[in-house]
Amino acid sequence: MGALGHAPGGSHTSNPASHRYRARTYLLGLIAVAVVPVWAFAAYLLMSFAMAKQEDYREAAVQLARQAAAVVDGELNQVITRLDGLARSSELAEANFAKLHAEARRLVAGTDQIVLLRKFGEEQVLNTQFDFGTALPAAITLTPEEVADFHSKRIRISGVYASPIGGEPRIAVARPVTLAPGDTLVMAITVPTSAIHAALVRHVPAGWVVGIGDRTGVYVTRSERHEQVTGKPGLPDYLEKAAGQSGTFVATNQFGEVLLAGYVRSALSGWLFGANVPLAVVEAPLWQSFWGVLGMGALAMLLSAVLAYLVGKSLTRETAALASRAMSLGEGRPVPPLKTRLAEFALVSDAFQAAQSMLRKRTSELETVLETVPAAVWFTYDPEARQVIRNRYAAELMGLSLEEHGTFGAPDMVIDTVAMKDGRSVPREDRPLTRAMRGEHTDHEEFAYYLPDGTERILLSSARPIYDAAGRTVVGAVQISLDISERKRAEEQRQLLTKELDHRVKNNLAIVQALAQQTLRNSSSLSEATTVLGARLAALSRAQDVLTRNSWAEGDLREVIDASVLVQAPHGRIEIAGPVVKLSPRQVMAVTLAMHELTTNAVKYGALGERGGRVRIDWQIVKERPRHVLRLTWLESGGPPVAGEPEKKGFGSRLLEQVAAGEGGRAEMRFTDDGLRCTLVLPMQTTIVADEAPALG
Repeated sequence: MGALGHAPGGSHTSNPASHRYRARTYLLGLIAVAVVPVWAFAAYLLMSFAMAKQEDYREAAVQLARQAAAVVDGELNQVITRLDGLARSSELAEANFAKLHAEARRLVAGTDQIVLLRKFGEEQVLNTQFDFGTALPAAITLTPEEVADFHSKRIRISGVYASPIGGEPRIAVARPVTLAPGDTLVMAITVPTSAIHAALVRHVPAGWVVGIGDRTGVYVTRSERHEQVTGKPGLPDYLEKAAGQSGTFVATNQFGEVLLAGYVRSALSGWLFGANVPLAVVEAPLWQSFWGVLGMGALAMLLSAVLAYLVGKSLTRETAALASRAMSLGEGRPVPPLKTRLAEFALVSDAFQAAQSMLRKRTSELETVLETVPAAVWFTYDPEARQVIRNRYAAELMGLSLEEHGTFGAPDMVIDTVAMKDGRSVPREDRPLTRAMRGEHTDHEEFAYYLPDGTERILLSSARPIYDAAGRTVVGAVQISLDISERKRAEEQRQLLTKELDHRVKNNLAIVQALAQQTLRNSSSLSEATTVLGARLAALSRAQDVLTRNSWAEGDLREVIDASVLVQAPHGRIEIAGPVVKLSPRQVMAVTLAMHELTTNAVKYGALGERGGRVRIDWQIVKERPRHVLRLTWLESGGPPVAGEPEKKGFGSRLLEQVAAGEGGRAEMRFTDDGLRCTLVLPMQTTIVADEAPALG
């Protein structure tokens, strides 16, 4: 196969080994995919069980917190009952504080509870912790909130406070009482937090911890480590998460334990009851499920690996044989048939055979296209782009004979050329094909190439790098060029014509301006000026028509005279004779104006104004050193008699002289008895002379 099938030198590119996987790996993946649905279903069941267990723990935490609140609220309700009974005592109504003190001591005998009666200030009236009549210490100052509750006749359960005697953490159940004189005092029963702990701990199951906090977040008690926490503030993070009446959350306590907490708030006391269980206990079913799923997966993968190894081993030999045939196909060598027990591999082998035949056919077609397409194509696999593969058009464009060019696909050395771009020389390393070997792209760039024989080729070139199979390394490059030499010359010609047209338009405008000024200056009236100027412009228009028919390159003298004279002269009274002469565009305009003025003058004042008058126009090319000139003669006969030369030249005469002088010639006018004889002499640049044209009678 030709160079289109492989890089010169027979080099090949391949994917890195890290991108290849053995067939047994794919088999392992296939078997794993088959196992995944069962594995996923088992994982779903196990995870669902674990999540359900977690939800059970959450519900249990809230339920346990609610039970703890019920137990403590029951204890507090007993204290409230005692407080209500003592508040209805007759001794209190009669303000018999001594008997009330004795009754209160009997009420709390055998407990750690203390009954006290105090005023809204800090003065205590009685305290069962002291004998009646003993000087009592100042009571704890009531908060504004407590004062407001007592004025509203509400029972209030306090937060944790330190007892003035011994500093023991206690809570108080208090209510306002009214004496017979109408004085309002506060009666309270205080309970140590250890009593709350004793009532709570009996109802906390193993593995759980229940904590109680007052309204301000201070620990009342905890089922474990009561002495370490009672009377101390709880963790802000814990308290912040315990929003609302009940719920669950995960938090870390002050001992660094990560807990699942369920909480409720007591409607009676406003205290926060939290039931906590270590998160590790809650997550244990989840981890058990995880390890179970992982074990199932490992077992399934082990079985898959064994099966993949056994099946993959038999595929390896056949795959190696197919790879060998693929290499043969890529290198253009014959592909032998494969003897295999696997029907799929036999199908691939047959496909290689068919691909080899099709590849040969497509390569031949592509080579034919590249040899036929009217564009120059170069391939190179040389880093310096010195060795190239050309198609036929590229060889012909570079001036190589077909014998030198040889067969398409064979590398050949480049020829020495000079490349120019934007007026500067372009070295070979900056040309499109070499740049493409560096990975650069070139799009529609113009270069002028000068071949060794001096021939200039203007090419519109595009180039692209050719990458290896991985798409990362440049292994070659291709350049496609179109020969736009003729197009560039056509563009230059159009630009030249545009400049020439601009020049001629400006000249014509100058002529029109001069005609208009002279006509207006020499006319007796506006009407006359309009008529004369219109006729002269019409003559210029006819000259334009003559030049347009000849692409503004030149004009035939006979055609110019016909267009200028015959449109005004009476029929049959003009005789024209002379050889074929080609005039330049400027001369066409000059002769047109001259013939128009002569014809107009002859119609108004000369031979063409008389019934028998005639005009003969003839011309010839004569040699007047150092060049040839056109001698054009206007001769009138049969016109009115002329009384000698006019004393003053009219505008027409001056115009004729100016027109001739503007072309580097002269106008000679002489009046005879029969009429005017005018001779125009114009220098000739290009002369085409034929036989004398027939006269027009």
